Amino acid sequence: MSYPHRFYAIVIPGLEEVAAKELAQLSAHEIKLDNGGIHFSGTMETMFRVNLRSRTITRVLLRLKRFTAMTLNEIKTHCEQVDWAQFLNDDSSVSVHATCHKSKLMHTKKLEDEISAVIGKLGFSNKEGSSYQQIFIRIENNRCLLSIDTSGERLDRRGYRLESGKAPVRETLAAGVLQWMEWNSEEPLLIPMCGSGTFAIEAAITASHRAPNLMHEFSFLGWPQLKQRAWKKVKEKSISMAREECGELPIYASDLHPGAVAITGKNAERAGVDSLIHIEQRDVNELTSPADTTTGLIICNPPYGDRINADVRGVYASLGKVFKESFDGWRMAVFSPEVACEKALGLPVKKKLKIKHGGKWIYILDV
Repeated sequence: MSYPHRFYAIVIPGLEEVAAKELAQLSAHEIKLDNGGIHFSGTMETMFRVNLRSRTITRVLLRLKRFTAMTLNEIKTHCEQVDWAQFLNDDSSVSVHATCHKSKLMHTKKLEDEISAVIGKLGFSNKEGSSYQQIFIRIENNRCLLSIDTSGERLDRRGYRLESGKAPVRETLAAGVLQWMEWNSEEPLLIPMCGSGTFAIEAAITASHRAPNLMHEFSFLGWPQLKQRAWKKVKEKSISMAREECGELPIYASDLHPGAVAITGKNAERAGVDSLIHIEQRDVNELTSPADTTTGLIICNPPYGDRINADVRGVYASLGKVFKESFDGWRMAVFSPEVACEKALGLPVKKKLKIKHGGKWIYILDV
């Protein structure tokens, strides 16, 4: 079966397989993994659904045109052939982003300026417009790929985390780890060292079946070609899936620092899930399992590197001791920046997830 549109989902490097499974669940087709992204196809309704309901994807691009070019004039000719009136109007503020690899054309700034000029000549160059649209062109081995952003602001920016601690975990990464660990809302979840509460909040949003991006201002909403009836139908379906009554969820967030506890509470309140999370001030070395629980999942992102002035390996050794003594039978996912920390933890590792976090490659350990 042929699908009318091709898309590209940008994801945190390392989350490709997790995000691909999510795309399949959202009825995307022809899914193909790439480094830091996923190719897929579908209808415009597929794109609406992915933007609204994906928990792990950073941005969705719509592919506009593929072609081979070795000169600026060739690229300009191909850009002129795009029906920009489908996506841009007099109120569009256009930004062009170019990347070039192993090609005749390597001057990205010149390329961006020329494409902006082409679009400007067509009447779509209002830099002060309220409808912000990003155009992307990627050139590799002289093969060009022209795309337009559908998402607007990055999808990990849910809007609830107005306050954060040091090196906060992106919302998409937190959701991805929960999916990678196959957590479900009936399993007790402990998040010691909770920081700004991202893991707990994403877990609560997931457990209540809420679409994470319902309040997002997508750039496709400014497209003249937008089919309002189709968009309304997909959005209403996403809204209807939410569970209005979740009862008390077994989600427990804690931190030694009162500031982090306060930030977690405020962020959870903005996300509308504060009543679903148990938040308290507690030292991780005094962590115990909730009453009447003998198993569950612990997710821990210890401070390391620039975030701590103490003995990092000692922190991991202490964590390993707490887990061994108090949480026999529990599952654990622990962020680890280096092999030395993994060894200091002293726990057998079932599997690892290598991801890009804070500009560095780290591992998440399933222990």
